Amino acid sequence: MSRLSPLVFWLLGSAALSSGIAAQEAAYGPVLAPDEPGAALAAPPGIPPRLAEAAEEALETYPSLKAASTQIRATQYDIAAAKWLRFPSVSAELVTRADRITPEVEVVQPVWTGGRIKAGIDRAKALRGVADAALSETVFDVLLRVSASYYEVVRAERLREIYTDSLTEHRRLVASMERRVEQEVSPRTDLELASARAAQVEQQLSIVVAQRAAALERLRQLVGQPDFDIGALPQYSPDQHHPSPDGVLDLAQQCDPTIARLNAQVVAAEAESRTARASLYPQLGIKYSYDRFSGSGLGVVAQAQTGGGLSPLAAAQAATARRETAEFQVTVAEREAREKVSLDLVENQAAKARFASTSVAAASTLNVTNSFLRQFVAGRRTWLDLMNAVREAVEARVALVEVENSAMASAARLRLRTCQWLPVPRASDALS
Repeated sequence: MSRLSPLVFWLLGSAALSSGIAAQEAAYGPVLAPDEPGAALAAPPGIPPRLAEAAEEALETYPSLKAASTQIRATQYDIAAAKWLRFPSVSAELVTRADRITPEVEVVQPVWTGGRIKAGIDRAKALRGVADAALSETVFDVLLRVSASYYEVVRAERLREIYTDSLTEHRRLVASMERRVEQEVSPRTDLELASARAAQVEQQLSIVVAQRAAALERLRQLVGQPDFDIGALPQYSPDQHHPSPDGVLDLAQQCDPTIARLNAQVVAAEAESRTARASLYPQLGIKYSYDRFSGSGLGVVAQAQTGGGLSPLAAAQAATARRETAEFQVTVAEREAREKVSLDLVENQAAKARFASTSVAAASTLNVTNSFLRQFVAGRRTWLDLMNAVREAVEARVALVEVENSAMASAARLRLRTCQWLPVPRASDALS
């Protein structure tokens, strides 16, 4: 099996992509086939190179992907086993009679089985499709976890920088107030306020550092590299991190691996139902037999086996019910896929709407803080006014980080859900 074959099932979903291709290309550019040069290799706009590398490494090393690809090989053997049922079956015995060992041989070539063999082959092929889609589900889950962990590290790192700068500023203000208290220019309560605010910032910094360490460890476990680091922080770009919503819902349904797996389960259940119904009919075959007393013989044989009353009929009805269950599950999966991508779109568009006002607020509060510092020295602002302005400036910067990180993370999820980001393992046999 080639290295891309398990991924194609997830990446392309069903073959009927024609209705969404125009919108897809308009939003993201031309779509490359998986076997074209550059397909599934270059990350789309808005995907940081280090994130793309992390995704490729995770697909190459994550154990659950190896297990899923092994299951695919097992289903391939099941298909071969089902096809072998078309060939003759041979039975041989050595029978002791009157102190003599005599051979007995029977060879039966199936001629008509009521569709049992074909249904068995169809079921084995459908289960191969289920295994392919199950691997794609695992791939999709790993990629979402890699993306979420990466952007959590990015968020925590940017917040760490903000709180580190804020702690430095608060400590500078504490030192300044200590001098003013010693000179009896300001009351001690102002110093206590500054010390309390500095302690709060230090607590927030400790929390963010712990969050960064946890997210980075998750990312390293996914990637399989204990020393993996995200490198330079990605920069938010309004042009790259707000993909067009046109056609996204349809593309997400066509690319969703859960829908593909459930559709394959519907086919497998239908084949299982046909197999159970076929077992109600007799089988016709050509039989060759040989033993020492009767010699060789060739003829047509009809075989019928109920297997316990009408249990085959009940088995067929059970298979039909399982097929109907799978069909309902497909409908549920389609709704869930639309819900997930709709939520990502809402988050992405909300971040776009909030960015302008949040960035203005971050810049304005910084200017207000600098102005209040000068006014405090001149005696026109209180120490509480200054400390509140410092805190508001930090909160505005934190809000800007949250908005930008939300836009970048949701954009990455949207590109995954619409098959626009197609990472593959670096090793050629990683998923074979």
